[in-house]
Amino acid sequence: MRKRGLSMLVATLGLASMRIGAQEAVNIADIRCVIVGMKLAGATNSPDQSRGFLLTLYYIGRLDGRVPKLDIEHLIIEETRKMTDADYVSEEKRCGAGLAEKGQQITVIGKHLVESGKKAPDR
Repeated sequence: MRKRGLSMLVATLGLASMRIGAQEAVNIADIRCVIVGMKLAGATNSPDQSRGFLLTLYYIGRLDGRVPKLDIEHLIIEETRKMTDADYVSEEKRCGAGLAEKGQQITVIGKHLVESGKKAPDR
């Protein structure tokens, strides 16, 4: 009986640590998107400047919604030290795709709202 209880505890702790590890990986992925966005936003006279600003805001919002007290500045510093030029290129594609997907979702919602507004009786 005691062994079974200990096994359950170990299994529970193992699942919890896997969940924490997965959340940390998602946080780091989003931090990398913030870094890419900040780099693009900081480029003077670049057409990518506004896209970088949007990337930065979107991914900081995701992080803040998921973990409100996360030390974003510390993680940015850590991850910036690790990222190579190739990382910036691949992360820009990945992060841009994530933002574009959310933009498409917002566009569809907007269309649905306009359509439902046309069907609503006048007040």
